[in-house]
Amino acid sequence: MDRSSLEELLTPIVSASDPTAYSVRVAVLPDGDRPDPTDWHVAAWRTIDGTPHASLLVGPGGAVQLGPGVYRTWIEITAPPEKPIVSSPRFTIT
Repeated sequence: MDRSSLEELLTPIVSASDPTAYSVRVAVLPDGDRPDPTDWHVAAWRTIDGTPHASLLVGPGGAVQLGPGVYRTWIEITAPPEKPIVSSPRFTIT
């Protein structure tokens, strides 16, 4: 992804049940960092070919603007009594 692009960043979620009924938040951080409370952004769900994806608009004018580097998304799903947090594979911003 180019740093000047405004795009929907999609992170697929593998789950035994459909998570889209629950709220989801996304943090986008440099690889190696872990999210702090202020890093989280309210996200949306998109289902593509039957797979749920956490969706966040990133880039100029989006929820977060990223400079060049290697990043991961962190996904937090609030599904009482559980609140799983999972990270994505690395991706690069050019």
